[in-house]
Amino acid sequence: MLTIKCDNVPRFTLDWSDLSNKEKAEFNYFDLAKGEQHDTTFVRYKGVVYDLNEFMLVSANAPPEMRKFDGYQSDSFFSGVLIRFVDPSTCDMVVAATYYS
Repeated sequence: MLTIKCDNVPRFTLDWSDLSNKEKAEFNYFDLAKGEQHDTTFVRYKGVVYDLNEFMLVSANAPPEMRKFDGYQSDSFFSGVLIRFVDPSTCDMVVAATYYS
């Protein structure tokens, strides 16, 4: 059985400039010389910053509870984070949730 915990609080998406130096250090896969970090959007959820490009699209084959969201990022075989864009045309706010089974 899949359990989803969502507080339905919209969170603003963040740009690279919104992150602290400590948070930026976590994303060491960007080539800063090429400016790759400027094409990425982030969200802060439960004290963790997530790169929205790391989320997978929720497919039509996903459990029905997950289909209410736009993307997911697993943190183990049984758990992870879900996101839903508040306004998909702007992508400036997301609602995040955790899931586990």
